[in-house]
Amino acid sequence: MQNHLSGVNLGYHLPDGSHLFDSLTFSFNAVRTGLVGVNGVGKTTLLEILTGRLKPSNGNVVRCGRLSYLPQRAHLDLAATVGEAINLAEALMAYGRAIGGESTLEDFEIIADRWDLPERINHTFSELGIGHITLNRTVASLSGGELTRVRLAGLMLEEPDFLILDEPTNHLDLSAREFIYELVAGWKKGLLVVSHDRRLLSHLDQIAELNPNRMKLYGGNYEFYQDQRQTERTAAEQAISSARQRLKQARVIAQRTWERQQKRQSAGHRNSFKKGLPAIVIGNLQRSAETSAAQLKGLHQQKIAQASQEVAEARSRLTAENQIKVDLANEPPPSQKRMIKFTEVNYRYPDAEGQLWRSALNFEVIGPERIWLKGVNGAGKSTLIDLICGKKQPVTGTISLHTTRIGILDQQVSVLDDSLTVLENLKRVAQLRAEHELRMLLGRFLFIRDDAHKLAQVLSGGERMRAGLACLLGTDQSPEILILDEPTNNLDLPSVEALTSALNRYHGVLVAVSHDVAFLDEIKVERVIEL
Repeated sequence: MQNHLSGVNLGYHLPDGSHLFDSLTFSFNAVRTGLVGVNGVGKTTLLEILTGRLKPSNGNVVRCGRLSYLPQRAHLDLAATVGEAINLAEALMAYGRAIGGESTLEDFEIIADRWDLPERINHTFSELGIGHITLNRTVASLSGGELTRVRLAGLMLEEPDFLILDEPTNHLDLSAREFIYELVAGWKKGLLVVSHDRRLLSHLDQIAELNPNRMKLYGGNYEFYQDQRQTERTAAEQAISSARQRLKQARVIAQRTWERQQKRQSAGHRNSFKKGLPAIVIGNLQRSAETSAAQLKGLHQQKIAQASQEVAEARSRLTAENQIKVDLANEPPPSQKRMIKFTEVNYRYPDAEGQLWRSALNFEVIGPERIWLKGVNGAGKSTLIDLICGKKQPVTGTISLHTTRIGILDQQVSVLDDSLTVLENLKRVAQLRAEHELRMLLGRFLFIRDDAHKLAQVLSGGERMRAGLACLLGTDQSPEILILDEPTNNLDLPSVEALTSALNRYHGVLVAVSHDVAFLDEIKVERVIEL
């Protein structure tokens, strides 16, 4: 039987009785599938159900083949060894006792058919570019990229028929991400991956879009998915236009019919008196006309109601636009104005033996440039940002800034006060604006009506990012330098699109730290500073 992973009428209900999703039925065979959906729709929960870590509220999961899972968060003991972290320590100890002639029956059961385990470990570690890592190294001694590769090596040694990955490129530098891209591009078995990394999604065979009441499959990679969604949107917009036109015609016809009927009734009533008909006959004729008019009115009301229902159904098929509509008043700095200048700058951490960078930094930013601050993890990107913002001071060299209006959007969106609502946060930084102006501005950032009164601490990742942008760009004086520190981490794809739409309306200096190359292309970075 072909390997497959299926869900039949799957549902998961929250403690308050609401459901994340319900009655999902789907089947994945040995192809590479990307699972997408807005934050909070239940993608990770679905993966936990498919892997047996969580029980569904209803429905069943059918697994045919060996399945391995890389969750988004490792929850590993930092003091554990690499061998312990990937569940190989016991098997290797049993193998060692067997080779030494001290094995027990239990050792043979643990080893099973894995008598080539040491060779397989060496081969797998070498293939994944971590041949230098020994099994007795501690987890704490590994970099983020090394840890991800070690965890994947553990999965590869399980020889899975299905590999399930949850945001595998999150928090990885470009080198580590390249490894994930190559792994996925060359994978020949079943794969299910949750990711907002559009480059990773471009390597897949199909995209599964998760909604609360259904899962819809699109054959093809993410670019094909985007094209199909745009086609569907265009068709939905045309359907709405046609339904509205039919509703308008139904209302016009109903109005004209009613007016003609009223004229006929009036004319008939006058003619009856002229003909000298008895009152009882005139009354019967009038009642008959009124009955006909009521029936005709009911028929047209039914047509109007049907046309209104068609409009509502057409609207329901149209996904909401996720474009932040911002009319920013900030003027770009003059094209020849020097905004930032670093001269022979270096930094040393308090406990470090030497300075952070081998060569001191020398660069300048002229006019409204858009810059990608690039470097592997640990290269000093965050330190450079702190130097620009004045949070750290260089041990050598000088830093010249020709503006004090600097804003930063970091992963935690620390510009927000979690104890305040979205509106209160905006009031705090835009004290000169009237409340109705602040409400209008929040509406452009997709905070409509009661959403403006949400506490910052309960916002989703995408909402938090939009609220932070509103506070940064809606201040009494918007920043002339805007710094982005991994802004797309933990955002769903619609939120990344919303972020992009806002940044493309910003006119000042933009400095972005990101490993999301597709995002960097879309915000039109012009220059790279690599550490």
